[in-house]
Amino acid sequence: MKFKFIGIFLLITLSCKTGFSQWYNEKFQIGTFADPRVSRDNNKTKDSISFNLAKAAHFNLLTGPQYYNGGAGFDLMDKTLDLAAKYNMHLLVIDSKLSVTNDNFSDNDAQRIISHFKNVDGRKRSAIGGYYFGGEFPQAKAGQVKKWAGYFKDNDPEKPTFVYLLPSYGFNSHEAYEQYLDSYLKDEQSDKKPQIVGYDYYPFLSPAIMSSYFYNLGIIKEKADGRPVWYYIQSTTKKNLPDITDYQMKFMAFCPLAYGSKGAIYYTYESIPDSYGLNYHDAIINPYGNVTKKYWTVKSINLYLANVAGPVVMANTCVGAYHSSGRNAGENIPSRDILGRGNRYIKSVNNPNILVGIFKKGQSGTYYLMLINKSSNNINGLTVTIPGSRSVSVLPGSTDYKGSTDKSPLAVNKGRNATSFNLTNIGGGEMAVVEVN
Repeated sequence: MKFKFIGIFLLITLSCKTGFSQWYNEKFQIGTFADPRVSRDNNKTKDSISFNLAKAAHFNLLTGPQYYNGGAGFDLMDKTLDLAAKYNMHLLVIDSKLSVTNDNFSDNDAQRIISHFKNVDGRKRSAIGGYYFGGEFPQAKAGQVKKWAGYFKDNDPEKPTFVYLLPSYGFNSHEAYEQYLDSYLKDEQSDKKPQIVGYDYYPFLSPAIMSSYFYNLGIIKEKADGRPVWYYIQSTTKKNLPDITDYQMKFMAFCPLAYGSKGAIYYTYESIPDSYGLNYHDAIINPYGNVTKKYWTVKSINLYLANVAGPVVMANTCVGAYHSSGRNAGENIPSRDILGRGNRYIKSVNNPNILVGIFKKGQSGTYYLMLINKSSNNINGLTVTIPGSRSVSVLPGSTDYKGSTDKSPLAVNKGRNATSFNLTNIGGGEMAVVEVN
């Protein structure tokens, strides 16, 4: 794969036989890749500054200690676990010794790693989110990866195993990609199936949006088969491309929510140093540990994910994601995902740039519409029509969000067997959420 770090999926497998708390189901997960830096000289002041910045931006998950290449011991992991515990985060433990696709990887290697992390103190143990194997493994390695995932489950069943897989643009056809996904995400033995299905697909690796982005969102939802889905947000590009804009960041943060995704991870949080030869623009934190302008955009996005959008996704069932039009340039949207007649939750939207996610509240008649502006232009007059005679309330929108969780009744127009309402000021890439009763 020509993008060494870009283009990753994740797979987390948990034993169905354990009764421990599934922490990832308790709240929407907001994660870092290239995590807050940890000092090599135990400088508590530097570490506090580093982790306070991440906590203030509403991150709760660490998925890749900064540029960690492993080693003979576990010192860096232990320090990171200590900080994760202090700041109430989970850490997916990454270690170069977890080379499960190496034919020389043995039971002794696995037992050494498992023994260490089973015997850390209680605070650190609670902060472990799982074991991170690595990834971008080919289809031929699926059996080997699942073998070791099963081994780790058998020997430390309280902690999931984590690998990342290739995205659809690494394959010549949708059929080939779906076979690849099945090789990792399906198994005849139910306790080997992943409990969390994750992916990343970066739509702005070229000047125009990559056309299969929404296909990828839909196929992951389908293959997840009701399991939680996590996704990655591209915070930086190669320096030969324009840097990621605020609009693009919001687009990538909010569009997967319409499909019911339950966690987001930023690639990357800290900037990857030029010494690695990847030639990226600065990310959320620059190479010197200071915030970039992206930090403030991300902090605002994350606050909205934590307070409004995330709770809607976590507490309700996603029953569909639909695009108001399939004619937008750069979008190759499957016909089943285009809003049509007969939808039981929404009849029409008067703007062709809207993606709507529909979330049902239990067995009640209440449902939520998550309306996302895919375009870079503001929408100042959106009319939505829903079936039946209903009342509608609006939750705080993401545009200029300040932290409120209050909802307000909306004025509606009731006609024959339908109700319509209007929304204003949905910025480019932003979203609005309404509750229908």
